Amino acid sequence: MSKKKSEITESNATVETGGLDELYQEDPTVFHKPLIQSITALRVYYFFVCLLFGILGGILGELFINNYFNSQGLELTTVWQPTNENADSPTQQVIVLRSDQVNKQESDLNTLVEAAGASVVGIFKAKTASDTMWDSIYLPSEQLGNGLILTADGWIVTSELILPADVTDLVVVLADKNILSVERIIKDTASGAAFLKVNAQGLKVVKFGSRDNWVPGEQLLVLASSVANGGIKAIMTNLEKTNYQQLIKSQDLIQSTEVYKKKVLLKDAIGKDFFGSPVVNFQGEIIGIVYGGTSANLLLPQDYFSQVLKSLLAVDEVSRPFLGVNYIDLAHIVGIDKNISEGRTSGAVLYGEKGTLPAVLTNSPAEQAGLKAGDIIIKVNNESVDQRHSLTELVQQYRVGDALKLTVVFQGTEREIEAVLVALPESE
Repeated sequence: MSKKKSEITESNATVETGGLDELYQEDPTVFHKPLIQSITALRVYYFFVCLLFGILGGILGELFINNYFNSQGLELTTVWQPTNENADSPTQQVIVLRSDQVNKQESDLNTLVEAAGASVVGIFKAKTASDTMWDSIYLPSEQLGNGLILTADGWIVTSELILPADVTDLVVVLADKNILSVERIIKDTASGAAFLKVNAQGLKVVKFGSRDNWVPGEQLLVLASSVANGGIKAIMTNLEKTNYQQLIKSQDLIQSTEVYKKKVLLKDAIGKDFFGSPVVNFQGEIIGIVYGGTSANLLLPQDYFSQVLKSLLAVDEVSRPFLGVNYIDLAHIVGIDKNISEGRTSGAVLYGEKGTLPAVLTNSPAEQAGLKAGDIIIKVNNESVDQRHSLTELVQQYRVGDALKLTVVFQGTEREIEAVLVALPESE
């Protein structure tokens, strides 16, 4: 009986343990964990190892970066930041450059801003004498705009739009916070620029960039004086269009050889605190100044105002050449009557409005040279009038007294005539 009971017990044990063979080897007393539990443990082990190495890598990386930036005199602070959405300036990336805080990007922006920023000035209405100390302090909110130093002896250019019509008593604040009184204000009706003269020597000037090298989409820096806040502030933008004119009505297409109607369009709207500011390319060259206006993203190209520097230095006034024609730029118009354009897609066809705006002005060099309405000027001294160079730009690069050889087409016949430029009359 006992023996039989033992057999039954062993048999039951075999049945109960038969499904667990995978847990044992030859010796049923030796138990092994399932394979899936071993894999899970291994994964957990690798996870913690990777986590540990990640933490160590982050700590070492931070130590390296901090050590590198400290060795370069840089701080890892928030230098690039959007402006206040409720402020006058639009939301853009802003650099605030101070002696202890600079930004460095791919093109060594700190050096670029420091070099060009030394030629930027803030323009203010002059303070009157007062017994109160506070009345002599210039606040950021009182800044009219900015200007660019053109000459070491104190000629400065800015936008005419920042100068109030009734204000003649101005001062400029240099990058080193020196305050200089403005002795003369000269407005250039051709470009929309205003020139200020201060009594100084050894001012910092920068070089200009050629328009021929401009590329749409090119990244640019706009610099503004922020001396009240301890430095120069800058925003980044892009070159959108190199020949832009805001057109409200069709008659706005009529151009004058004595007025620059076309300007350069920047991609982003520029806040009022950047009006008159120089615009710099990444080679450190000035390409123009912010004109401002309702669209707030217009640029006066440097060649519009740099051409009159010689007359400013010689006679302390702006001397503009006068040809005396109004025209339509065929390179920037679509759908014009082919009887007017003669099928041409470039050139300047002399055109006006009867009774209000003549194509050729009376007693002008153009009239004396024999130019008439309908003539198409295709070259000036062998330089083509085309999409890159308007007739106004080609004429205004010359000086009073220069003789121009004009290549003219009328009714399919091409001819050359000579016109001698005179000084622009004050009434023009």
